[in-house]
Amino acid sequence: MRIGIFTDSYHPYISGVVRSIELLKEELESRGHEAFIFAPNYPTASQSQERNVFRFFSIPAPTQRNFYLPIPFSPRLPFLVNTLKLDVVHVHSPFLLGSLGTIIAKRFNLPLIFTFHTLYHFYAHYLPFGKSVSAEIIKKWNKSFCNRCDLIIAPSLFVKMLIEEYGITKPIDVIPTGINNAYYAASNGGKEWLKKRFNLNHEDRVLLYVGRLGKEKNINFLIDAMEDIVITMPRVKLLIVGTGIEESSLKILCYQKNLQQNVLFCGRLSDSELLKCYAGADIFTFASQSETQGLVVGEAKAAGLPVVCRYSPCLSEIIVNGKDGFLVHTRQDFVEKIKYLLDNEFIRDAMGKKAKINAIRYSSEILAKEMLQRYQKAIDDKTLS
Repeated sequence: MRIGIFTDSYHPYISGVVRSIELLKEELESRGHEAFIFAPNYPTASQSQERNVFRFFSIPAPTQRNFYLPIPFSPRLPFLVNTLKLDVVHVHSPFLLGSLGTIIAKRFNLPLIFTFHTLYHFYAHYLPFGKSVSAEIIKKWNKSFCNRCDLIIAPSLFVKMLIEEYGITKPIDVIPTGINNAYYAASNGGKEWLKKRFNLNHEDRVLLYVGRLGKEKNINFLIDAMEDIVITMPRVKLLIVGTGIEESSLKILCYQKNLQQNVLFCGRLSDSELLKCYAGADIFTFASQSETQGLVVGEAKAAGLPVVCRYSPCLSEIIVNGKDGFLVHTRQDFVEKIKYLLDNEFIRDAMGKKAKINAIRYSSEILAKEMLQRYQKAIDDKTLS
């Protein structure tokens, strides 16, 4: 099977969408299929080392550092697609290259599948219009785009129910983004590496956040909670792994709260270093309420970490509250759950082991098989129509 994947973001940019696409491509190719990526170009992209990746001329986004907007036009694209002999088009954005993917699918009579990765109206603050106006425009665009597709993939049941409310008439299936097997192999042997890498003491207890540093990720909530935690537990450290537009303002917030010694900004880490961070931390923390799945939460569970997260409908599908983590509604509740787990090592370890077991259902191998079944059905349906 030959799959054309159209996306508005790809490496070297880091996001859950990018990681999802990279993992899907890896799983497809490991099964003998071919995935062709159509993506924006970045100044630091190493095109000479890429296989089956086609880059489009792109310009810097005016409101988000390091993000580039692809120009969805290439006079040689029809010839290229015809040469590649694609069987299916899978788009991962409803905008620039996603819209181009719909044109290609229609021109070559190919089945069109769309993965609804992002609740885009939560990102309206990145647009140069009023937030409420932008959110309404985005919702209407999503409805129109989805109804041009043959199948929509939702990464969670919550997202499926949400987009059904838009008035979408096309079928919607739930297939979460898979988790790489390397995370299931992670063990707590990374504690020594973690503390040496970030100059921590043996007595320090480590909370971990992984993700983009954007306003919608609600990292302020974690920092505010740390202000309460360190009053009675001064040896607790919060490691923030990732980069983003809010990094400077978050560092200023830590300075204002005198948390420079307790909140460490680790920047961008390699995949192997990230695995060691998961393996070496005590608790994974997360406060975003804009997620469609919460991939990093699943990765943390697969690595054997208990999680304490701000409640959201999507995360309630991943976390078994009180069994492998906690879902909290308030800052006070968050602080109490963190202290409870740090004070009770036996319970913390037991929840971590339960988390690893419960995360097996998100294995990339299992979910890649489901995606391939949807591809084949879409191809069969297109042939019969």
